[in-house]
Amino acid sequence: VAIFTLDPQNMASFHLATTNPATRHGAKLFVDVGGRQAKSAPGRRVQKTWATSTDVVTSALSIDQTKQQMLKLASLTDRGQRHNKLVSNAYTEEENRMKELVDELVKNECTINEQTLQGSWELVYASVELFRSSPFFLAIENALGERWKSDLFFKLHLLQVGSWGASTVGRIAQRLDFENDVMESEFDTILFGLTVIPIVGWFKLLPTFGGRVVTVSKDFKLEGDTLTMEVDKTRVVETPGVDRGLLGKLLMNRWAPVNTVWKLLPWNWKSGAPTCSVTVRYVDDDMRIMEDKYGQIFVYVRPFL
Repeated sequence: VAIFTLDPQNMASFHLATTNPATRHGAKLFVDVGGRQAKSAPGRRVQKTWATSTDVVTSALSIDQTKQQMLKLASLTDRGQRHNKLVSNAYTEEENRMKELVDELVKNECTINEQTLQGSWELVYASVELFRSSPFFLAIENALGERWKSDLFFKLHLLQVGSWGASTVGRIAQRLDFENDVMESEFDTILFGLTVIPIVGWFKLLPTFGGRVVTVSKDFKLEGDTLTMEVDKTRVVETPGVDRGLLGKLLMNRWAPVNTVWKLLPWNWKSGAPTCSVTVRYVDDDMRIMEDKYGQIFVYVRPFL
C-alpha cells in the first residue's frame, strides 16, 4: 500500500509500505488530503524512484513507457556518465533504476536478426565510460582477459584524456552493414575545449580543435544474439563546426592500419587479432540494448535527425 500525505506547507511526502510482493495487482494507493482518502485504480503499484515528482507505476509500464523512462534517466545522468565512480558515488539510485528498467524491457519478446539490427544507431546511455562502446576499446577489454585489468586501463585512459578539459566526447554512432560484413563506429571529440589556469584564469590557454574518429571493423557477423567483429582500421574526419587545428590537418582522412599494428605489438602476440563481441539484449524499431562480456550496458536509438 502506498500512502501520500500533504503536510501543512502542502509539500508531498512519500510513504511506501509493500504488501505481499506476489500480489502485484493487489496494491492500492491512498491520498490523504484533509483527512479524506481516495483509492487509485486497481492493478497498479507505485514505486519510489529517483524523484517523487516522476514516480512510475512499474507493474503497468508499457514498452514505450519503459523506454521513455530510460531516455529520461539517460538525459539526467549525461548518458550515464554521472555514474562514474572515479568521479563520485552520486546518482547510484538512478543507476539502479536504469538497471531495473533494462531488466523489465528485455523481458519482452523481440526479433533479433540482421534486418532489425541493420542501419544507423546513436548511443544515448552507457553504464561505463562512453568510449568503451567502441570496438577498439572492446577489443582491448577482450585482449586483457581479466576485468580488473581492463577496468584499470580504462580508468587510466579517462584520467589522461579527461583531465583539465583535454578531451570531450560528443556524438557516438554506429552503422551496422551486414551485406558487406562491416560495422562503422564513430565518435566526435573536442580537444582543449576549456583550458585555463585554475582560480585566476579568465582566458583559454590553448585553441580548441577536434574531429570525428571513425573505426571500421571487418568480419562483422550476427551469431545467435551475439555480434562478433575484428577491428580493421581507424581514421579522423572533420566534424562540422569544429576547427581541425594543425594536428588535425596533418592527420585528417588518413587511415591508420590498426589491425596490422596491433598484431606487431609483443603484448598482443598471444591474443592475436583485435576481436571483440557484444550481446544483443533487446532490439526493436527504435531502440537497441547491448551488453559487453562483463555485463556493462550500452543503449542505442535510431538517429533523431
